[in-house]
Amino acid sequence: MRVKQVWMSGDTARKSRYALRTLGGILGVAALLMALTAGLTVLALVLRWPMQAVGLLFCAGITALGFWLGLRLGQRSLRDATVFLLTDDDRLFLLNAGELNNGRTLLRYAAGTLRTQALLRELAADPFVPALAKEILQVENIRETAGHYALRCRMRVQDGPVFRKTCLLVKGVEAEDQLLRQLERRRNWQTDWEPQENRNPLYITLSGAALAVLVLLCVMSHPAVGTLSADLYFPCLGGAFVAFFLLVYCILRQTRGE
Repeated sequence: MRVKQVWMSGDTARKSRYALRTLGGILGVAALLMALTAGLTVLALVLRWPMQAVGLLFCAGITALGFWLGLRLGQRSLRDATVFLLTDDDRLFLLNAGELNNGRTLLRYAAGTLRTQALLRELAADPFVPALAKEILQVENIRETAGHYALRCRMRVQDGPVFRKTCLLVKGVEAEDQLLRQLERRRNWQTDWEPQENRNPLYITLSGAALAVLVLLCVMSHPAVGTLSADLYFPCLGGAFVAFFLLVYCILRQTRGE
């Protein structure tokens, strides 16, 4: 199949620096969080702040910052690794080259980013449809958010079975408007399946309320406050982490249109 048009990020189109940007971003975020933790600890000791009280605030703030930075880094890496290819016979393919980053150790992950970078450079120099690219047969839903489009698609790999998958188109791809028109052309406006009830708002509300209650119990049972028994602190802290991840999972499902 001859490729007629390619959509990729500007960095990938010029000369992909995927490995450097991904690994450098991960190490940079880790170094920043470690520096902040050490700096705030020294500052608290010098100013003689109550460590029990400020420790919880430091932990929550640094965790939130790390989550936000990790999310931004993940979006940038996904944008750089995602390539859409349109062939002469009007078939649209999606390639997420980041799927090559499947190593469970740091060295294997780094090797995977180098393989991803090599594939992206090869595609930019001479476009072709790789074996792991997924063909978009039908677009069932397109949901726009502040930073990306969530695409609910029917897809297949080569001549394999058809499956549904939610893919993300991170904003910033070159000629993005042309790509959106191609996706709209494949959108099925008269679906033959009954849409399921969207229960994500209910789950978001319940998990958010549970998180708020558990955080309040953590604060009241913390030794620095002492309103409730200190025996409740760690069970409530564990429950708060579970509720937080459930809340994030439900929000992600809602934004992805699932």
